[in-house]
Amino acid sequence: MLKTIEGIYKNGKIELAETPQGITESRVFVTFLETKSTTWSEMIMQYKGVAESIIFESYRDELLPPNEIEF
Repeated sequence: MLKTIEGIYKNGKIELAETPQGITESRVFVTFLETKSTTWSEMIMQYKGVAESIIFESYRDELLPPNEIEF
């Protein structure tokens, strides 16, 4: 039987979001998901835009960080 349970890896340990029912011992596979950046790339922040979009440029400092995967 295959069972997938979400968890978090931190400081060398894996913390499961729930306790698997009916499993006392089992082999497991751990897949690390790519984390998204919490800051905009330097290429985006250095972009100067075009004269027609100068209004957008005035809001550059108010950009929210890109979304991260939420667990």
